Amino acid sequence: MLITYFTNLFLLLKLSEAVSRNLAYLCLLCIIILLSLVVKFIFKHFLVKLLHSFIKQTATKWDDIFVENNVPGRVTLIIPAVVIFCFVDLLFPVKSSGVINLIHLICLIYIIIICVVITDSVLNSIVQIYHQAEKTSHAPVKSFAQMLKVIIVFVALVIIISMLMNKSPWTLLKALGALTAVSMLVFKDSILGLVASIQLSAQKMVRKGDWITMPKFDADGDVVDISLTTVKVQNFDKTIVSVPTYALVSNSFQNWRGMTKSGGRRIKRSINLDINSFKFLDKDDINRLKIFEYLGGYLTNKLEELSAHNKKFNVNADDSTINGRKLTNIGTFRYYVEQYLRHNNKISDNMTFLVRQLQPTEKGLPLQIYVFTNDTNWVNYEEIQSDIFDHLLTAIPEFGLSVYQDPTGLDFRKIYKS
Repeated sequence: MLITYFTNLFLLLKLSEAVSRNLAYLCLLCIIILLSLVVKFIFKHFLVKLLHSFIKQTATKWDDIFVENNVPGRVTLIIPAVVIFCFVDLLFPVKSSGVINLIHLICLIYIIIICVVITDSVLNSIVQIYHQAEKTSHAPVKSFAQMLKVIIVFVALVIIISMLMNKSPWTLLKALGALTAVSMLVFKDSILGLVASIQLSAQKMVRKGDWITMPKFDADGDVVDISLTTVKVQNFDKTIVSVPTYALVSNSFQNWRGMTKSGGRRIKRSINLDINSFKFLDKDDINRLKIFEYLGGYLTNKLEELSAHNKKFNVNADDSTINGRKLTNIGTFRYYVEQYLRHNNKISDNMTFLVRQLQPTEKGLPLQIYVFTNDTNWVNYEEIQSDIFDHLLTAIPEFGLSVYQDPTGLDFRKIYKS
């Protein structure tokens, strides 16, 4: 019985010693954690604020972007783990190597995660700085940054899993080789987006700020963002359309950048003239049209040219309607349209300039105007185009011409009344 008593007492002493030792370890760990938080507090509330105030006083703008993305603040998140990792060996005895290894593992995993977060902020800052540069603002670097983020996160996950499994990262990567097909399926959009981004950038197919038209996706507006997987287009009705990046490579789309750079925007519109209103001009018509701007000198010179031609071939144009060469109202109107556009200071003289007749149809004879304005702004362009056709459509009756128009209800009522 006495032996049992001493045995229990010995075990109790051992247990109390173990409890005291574990309690001491816990207290030491709390002290280390408290020390790390104090160091972090000093860095964050004193040194980082001092750095922020210094950066605000500098003339450069790129450092302000790093502050805006909270890069210095995220760097301070590493400090507690670094302090704990460095001091835990000094405070714990050698016998506690298992506890030390566990704390080291937790600290390393935490540091890797924070490094990924810091890298994310740094990349965001670099992309923002890159976009603000005038010469490089159109390059789609955001997609490259996003792909780099995916790679960094993947590498970090592989390292963390290998640490938890106590295996080499290369061994883990070999094991993941069997999942290549699944990985390709999961990251299909990212891979296609990366390839498409490289093609878009290398061939300069589309840039941020370009006006593109892609009917398949109901996209007709300005490119506001180019990312790894999508290109965002703000339509002119202010709606946002997301187009897959690889769709811009695999499908056809229209980029209006060339028009913007050229400084001219095309007007290509026809007026359908009623063929029944075409006629030769008589003397009264010619005298009346001579008072119109741009036509006085033309009609005089043209009459001399036609008279000389008819005399040369001994043709009396007065004997018949179609004998010899005569002036027509459609030809005179075509010349008037050309001169009217030539004297319009909003029409470019350095680009294609055509006033031509197209193939006659059941809708009459299309007289096409094919010119370029010297203003590419959409609102100004529409105003210039409208002013031109306001004038021409109103001036057509002065030449004895009429615009072709399908019969309307009013026309049928006039016929019925007559």
